[in-house]
Amino acid sequence: MLRLKRSYLDNCTIGKLFYRDEFVCYTVERPWLNNKKGESCIPEGEYDIERYDSSKFPDCFSLTCHDLGVGLTSEYHRNYILIHPGNFPGDVEGCIAPGLTLHHERWGVASSRDAMEKLKILIHNQNIKKLKIEG
Repeated sequence: MLRLKRSYLDNCTIGKLFYRDEFVCYTVERPWLNNKKGESCIPEGEYDIERYDSSKFPDCFSLTCHDLGVGLTSEYHRNYILIHPGNFPGDVEGCIAPGLTLHHERWGVASSRDAMEKLKILIHNQNIKKLKIEG
């Protein structure tokens, strides 16, 4: 299981992603805005991770947690929550963007595509199916 430990800031949410207590990468999300669809980071909890592919977001991951109302279809309060490349809170609409380092000029992450590749290899090689998000 992957574990994401987050820090909630006024303008974004910054996280550190771990696998078996070993640091994997940083993450950036939008700030906590009471779980508002498309604008808030997603709630803390345990999510299923699955490969996801679309023309807009090729070769990334989707997150699902039925109990928290997160899934891929419109029946869920929060749908299409993905882990995909991005550098700043404005690059994600309720999703998570990984980065190898924190951005040095403003709140965000850097080397997001490289972090995404690292994450894909880790998830595939270790057959990881779950993500636990905590504050």
